[in-house]
Amino acid sequence: MPTPLQTSLNSRVQSGVFWNTISVSSTYLTGLLRSIVVARLLAPDDFGLIGMALTVVTGINALTTIGLDISVIKTNFKSDEELFTHLDTIWTVDLARRVLLSILLVGLAYPAAKFYREDSLYQIILLFSLLPFIQGLQNIGLLIYRKGIDFRRIVWLELATNFLTATTTIVLVLWTRNVWALVLSQLVAAAIAVVLSYLFHPHRPHLALDKDALSLAFTFGKYALLLGVLGYIMQMADNILLGRLYNAAVLGTYVIAYNLAALPIHGIATVIVNVTFPAYAEISTAEIRRLENAFVRVFTTSSALLALTTALLMLLGDEIVLLLYGAKWAAAGTTLRILSLLVFCRGYATLVSPLLVSIRGNAPDAKVKLIEATIFLALLYPLTSRFGAVGAAWAGTIAFFITMINRLYFASVLLPNISKTIWRTVLSSLIATGVAIALGALCILGVEKIVTRLLVGGSIIAVTVTAVMLILSPELRTELRRLFSSTQQIQNGEP
Repeated sequence: MPTPLQTSLNSRVQSGVFWNTISVSSTYLTGLLRSIVVARLLAPDDFGLIGMALTVVTGINALTTIGLDISVIKTNFKSDEELFTHLDTIWTVDLARRVLLSILLVGLAYPAAKFYREDSLYQIILLFSLLPFIQGLQNIGLLIYRKGIDFRRIVWLELATNFLTATTTIVLVLWTRNVWALVLSQLVAAAIAVVLSYLFHPHRPHLALDKDALSLAFTFGKYALLLGVLGYIMQMADNILLGRLYNAAVLGTYVIAYNLAALPIHGIATVIVNVTFPAYAEISTAEIRRLENAFVRVFTTSSALLALTTALLMLLGDEIVLLLYGAKWAAAGTTLRILSLLVFCRGYATLVSPLLVSIRGNAPDAKVKLIEATIFLALLYPLTSRFGAVGAAWAGTIAFFITMINRLYFASVLLPNISKTIWRTVLSSLIATGVAIALGALCILGVEKIVTRLLVGGSIIAVTVTAVMLILSPELRTELRRLFSSTQQIQNGEP
């Protein structure tokens, strides 16, 4: 029988998943609506220019990331006073870092414009130099909610931010009809997030530097810089190379495809990682059975979602792009279908990462990512220079395939009792994806209308993936029975 502490943790995790699911649904819908409107009103060159600018902004951020917030989640503080001192110290250091970033961006604006051979990029990066400073003002008190796996208020904050940001972006695009709408929307979104963060949490950070808090934070975050740089390489090196070798239009088309493929990954990262990392961190490694059960439950349900998403994007990538964005973005369809494989591989890597970090810390993760980034860079130039955006998509897919295998291997080593379950679940999702694509392709053979292909193909994929996963995965069947049982208890008014 679970102890009161275990019951409390299970309850908080279930609540966290529920609220984060709402957040992801909102983020997905508002993000999709925003991207559809913007893509139909702006040209690929505009998206390319923003992509170039963001490679500079995120690059500078990655080179200075020290991951101090991890210490808040991993540390059991003796008192609220100690927690608040720690929070204020982290907030102060991060604000100073972001002020430095703003100054560096001003200095890099001209060289970046010359590197990409785009004169208008100079003014865009100058305006983007305000972003780090604005983001640094956000209320760090929100970390308290995440540490306690209390996502209700965070989700309401995200809902409000998403709605206001989407509305502002659409208004700006309708008004300007050029790239400056995207630039201004980034700044407005950052400002909205700052204002709302103080409305949703009572903590009021102030400048402070506590030696003990700083030492503890750096102990947890010492590998964050390396992880940040490696993460930047894996996510932005393709953008940099495409922008340099080709032009803003080619990069813009690639960005549209990548962003559409990344939406499911964002969902997994938000719903799963945000909830499971503090939960895994709270479960002691001595309670290995609890840790195994928690991981299997998350892993099996997420595997079904990954199979469904991968099959949809691979079979219907062209139709999705044409329906949402129009014929001028047709080239993104081919890239999106390749990136569907990246969704599968990166999704599994994302699922396993919080487990590894919670048990072993950042050091092993950093070593593995170093190897992965090296392989990615080795593949990127030859494939991109020869095949353009399609080559960049294949380079990323191959690199994240290696990432996935590494993560799954380490997960099976750390949790040997469920090693067979892990690999069987991945194999089941692969089979479900393949069967769904084959049946879907057969059913839409000869169908010409885009909407009909999407409806028929999407329905076949949804039914097939669900059926195959339920047949092959006993853990998924168990999880569904638990879900139905919990639903019945709620309906009957049972605790």
